[in-house]
Amino acid sequence: MHAPTRNLLAALLLLAGTNASAQIPDGSMAPDFTLTDYYGTTHHLYSYLNAGKTVYLEIFAVHCPTCWAY
Repeated sequence: MHAPTRNLLAALLLLAGTNASAQIPDGSMAPDFTLTDYYGTTHHLYSYLNAGKTVYLEIFAVHCPTCWAY
């Protein structure tokens, strides 16, 4: 397994156990977006969803007191 794929999988597994406190309404679709990882590989949300994968996103800011309250 390539290192970027392994790292992405590890990050997703770590995030899978967290509480999803900000969810979009049932039946809604999140807009497609692209993220670039540490190695420069781009990842598209819809490419994972179209492959039948479940995607959990943890959006967090270390300087946000409200975020730390959770």
